[in-house]
Amino acid sequence: MAREPDGGAVKVEISVLGDDTTVTADLYQWLRDDPGIRRHAELELVSTPGDGTAMGALEVISLVLDQGFAAANLGFAYAAWRAARPTAPPLTVTVEGRQLTVSGGSEEEVARLVRALTDTAEDEDTAEDQDTAEDDDAAEDEDRGEGGSEEG
Repeated sequence: MAREPDGGAVKVEISVLGDDTTVTADLYQWLRDDPGIRRHAELELVSTPGDGTAMGALEVISLVLDQGFAAANLGFAYAAWRAARPTAPPLTVTVEGRQLTVSGGSEEEVARLVRALTDTAEDEDTAEDQDTAEDDDAAEDEDRGEGGSEEG
């Protein structure tokens, strides 16, 4: 069972357009065999309810990635898998609720994938930094007597 993302972790789901379970299983095995992915990600093949047009369940590769390094590893693993299977159907990659479709193994496609993976982690870091800065400002205001209610 995959863990929920924590601190810098990013939850990713990969599905194959057209619901080709053999392609999904092949990519899953490819990723499991990649040492960088094994070291920096939790990987699971899960069945989800179909979208109403396909019979049976849809198989999805679910990953929880450590930020940064694992994103690059997933990009490299995808590029290698795609190079070995140039006719494979497009993939839908869902990162923290945002979807991206990748259909080739070009440098541009891989860069889009890595950007989608790292932008989410950076957005979370920026939000945490802003929250911390706001908390620090509020504490400084209180220390100066500017932030709290004044007694009169």
